Amino acid sequence: MANAQSPLTDTQREELRKKLEDERRRIQQVLRAPADTAPAPDQTRELEELAQRETDASRQLDVAARERALLVEVEHALAKLAAGTYGLSETTGDPIPYERLRAVPWARQGVDE
Repeated sequence: MANAQSPLTDTQREELRKKLEDERRRIQQVLRAPADTAPAPDQTRELEELAQRETDASRQLDVAARERALLVEVEHALAKLAAGTYGLSETTGDPIPYERLRAVPWARQGVDE
């Protein structure tokens, strides 16, 4: 792995840090949102409605899992910012282009890696 320096300016790093922190807040809000509650046992429901609720609940679990995984990536990127290694590929050590980081601030490597 090369020992390259990040080509990011202080302004770029600050912009990307803000994007990462905004994304972290968004994810935390999604994860805090209450899930739909199941119907009370004494309520009569059609089979189709119950099946739809099961499908919706499954989707909510999938979304929560994806959001938790993304939160791990965002936290990792913020830790790299704090350590001074943000913007460098974890595979090669080469700088990750600023345009890539603007699109995916938690990117761990360049597009072609």
